[in-house]
Amino acid sequence: EGISGVRTTKTLVRETENLADFRELTGRMYGASVRNAIWSSIYMPMIFSLGSIGVALALWKGGVEVMNHGMTIGDLYMFISYAAFFFVPVQELSRTFVQLQAAQAAAERIVGLLETQPEIRDKPEVVEAVERFTRENPGGKPGLAPDGLGDRIDTIEFRDVHFAYKAGQKVIEGFNLSVHRGQTIALVGPTGGGKSTIVNLMCRFYEPTGGEILLNGTEYRRRPLGWLQSQLGIVLQTPHLFSGTARENIRYGRLDATDDEVEQASRLVNAHEFVMQLEQGYDTDVGQSGNKLSTGQKQLIAFARAVLADPQIFVMDEATSSVDTETEGLIQAGIDSILRGRLSFVIAHRLSTIRSASRILVIEDGRIVEDGTHRELIRARGRYYELYTNQFARQKEDEILHSPS
Repeated sequence: EGISGVRTTKTLVRETENLADFRELTGRMYGASVRNAIWSSIYMPMIFSLGSIGVALALWKGGVEVMNHGMTIGDLYMFISYAAFFFVPVQELSRTFVQLQAAQAAAERIVGLLETQPEIRDKPEVVEAVERFTRENPGGKPGLAPDGLGDRIDTIEFRDVHFAYKAGQKVIEGFNLSVHRGQTIALVGPTGGGKSTIVNLMCRFYEPTGGEILLNGTEYRRRPLGWLQSQLGIVLQTPHLFSGTARENIRYGRLDATDDEVEQASRLVNAHEFVMQLEQGYDTDVGQSGNKLSTGQKQLIAFARAVLADPQIFVMDEATSSVDTETEGLIQAGIDSILRGRLSFVIAHRLSTIRSASRILVIEDGRIVEDGTHRELIRARGRYYELYTNQFARQKEDEILHSPS
C-alpha cells in the first residue's frame, strides 16, 4: 500500500507518519520472529540432550556390568552404538517437525482461503442440470446453454427487487425494470443512489435480498452462474490490463481469436490507429497493469477486449469519465456499433455520452424517479433537466475561464 499510494503520501506529506507505522509493524514482526527463534533454539538442544543422556546411562550401566564381568567390552560398544543409532532418526524427526511448524501458519491461511465457499454460487439443482446435460451432450448443442435451456438472452426483468449490503441498510427497495434486446439503458443520478448496485445485481456479483431478476422469464438463480457471466462485457472507469502485449490483452476477451479478429475489434472502437503508432504495434509490451499507456489508451484496449468477447450484455460503468475529450469522442464514435443488438447498461456522469440511449433512468435512493428518452426528459424539465443544464453550464463556464482573452 505504501508503494502503490506513494503519490498520495507525498502530496499529503505523510512520509514520517507512514515510517512510524511501518516501524511499529516491523517491530511486532521482529518480536514474534525472536520468540520463535528462542523456542526453536531451546527445543532442538532438549532433543539432543535427551539422546546424550540415554547414551550416558547406557555407558554407565554397561561399564558397571563389564567391571562385574556381566558383559564384554564388545557387547557394551555394540549396545552404545545401537543407542546412538536409535536417537538419530528421533533428532531428524524433531528437526523436520520444527520446519513443519514454521510452514503450518502459512498453510492454514492458504487452505482457509481455498476452502472458503463463495456466497454467490450455483444451487444444487442447477449443478445437477449442468452435469446431466454435459453427460448427454459432451460437445454441447448450438443455441443451448450448459443447463440445456436457451443460450440467447432477449429480456432482463427486475421484479420488486430489494437489496441491502447490511441488515437494516437498504440500498435498493421495490425496484422494477424490464429491458429488451437492442435497448440501451442509461443510469444517471447522484453518487450513492444505487446505480452501480443495480448493475452489480444484474451481473450477479450480488444477489437480491428480496424480489427476483428474470432472464427470458426464468429467475436467474436457476441458471448457471458461469454461463451468465460469460455473456457479460464490462468496461469499468479504471481499466485493468495485464502484463504482456497489446494483442494479448485484447485477445484475453476470447483466447481463440485470430489476429485479424483482434485488429477488427480494435478498429471497431477506434483503438487500431493508436496501437499501430506504438513502438512494435500490437506486439508492444504494455507494462505491469498497462503502466506504459495513458488512461485513455488503456480504456480503448479494454473496450476492444470487451467487444472481442462478443457479449450479449454490455456494461459501461463510468467508462469515459477518466479520459480526455478527444478520446471520449473516439469511444463515443464506436459505441453505437458496439451496443447495437445487445442488452446494454451505461452508468455515466457525463450526460453527453448517453443522449442516444433508448431509455434514461434517473436513480435516487435506489428508486427510479424519472424514465424516458433524452428528448422526453428535457421536455419534462424535471430532475434530469436540472442535472443536464447544470453540467453544461459548468462546462461553458470552464470554457470561458480557460479561453485566451
